[in-house]
Amino acid sequence: MPEKILIATDGSVHGDKAVDFGCDLAEKYGAAVVLVHVLLRDALSENLRHMAEVEHLAAEGGRPLSEAIAGFPEGRFPIVNLLPKGAQTPDSILQAVAEKVLADAEKRARRHGVAQVTKEIEDGDPAKRILEVAKDVDADMIVTGARGLSDFKALVVGSVSHKVTHLSPVTCISVR
Repeated sequence: MPEKILIATDGSVHGDKAVDFGCDLAEKYGAAVVLVHVLLRDALSENLRHMAEVEHLAAEGGRPLSEAIAGFPEGRFPIVNLLPKGAQTPDSILQAVAEKVLADAEKRARRHGVAQVTKEIEDGDPAKRILEVAKDVDADMIVTGARGLSDFKALVVGSVSHKVTHLSPVTCISVR
């Protein structure tokens, strides 16, 4: 039975499903949960730039990136709703998104009755960082969403969940 479950989430629908599924298992078996979010440098920053160009909301006249992003139509890019007013630079936006994603995931874990929850924000290659954190915290199970916020590139070179599943020495569950 699992004693420590690492749950990777990016705030996507599949990431939320992974949190719910992993927390259900943790509650059932009395396992601790480690929530991990890897900064969305590739997926998020590229999409933000693209959205700014498409919507003609580039930070003209020195407007902060967060101000430009705030003008995106709701529903076109749901992560925009996570951004705080003070986030100015791409790094601060990524950090703010990570903190919000993990805070929301922790609330979900608590609602599922998980007693032990820790949160980790990581930077780098998502699959590699998830596997490294799993090893560092001695997780005996990894739960990920089957799909996340990554772009078309993931279909060509392989998704994070696919890489984690194939490279992990512990049980992995990819939630759809």
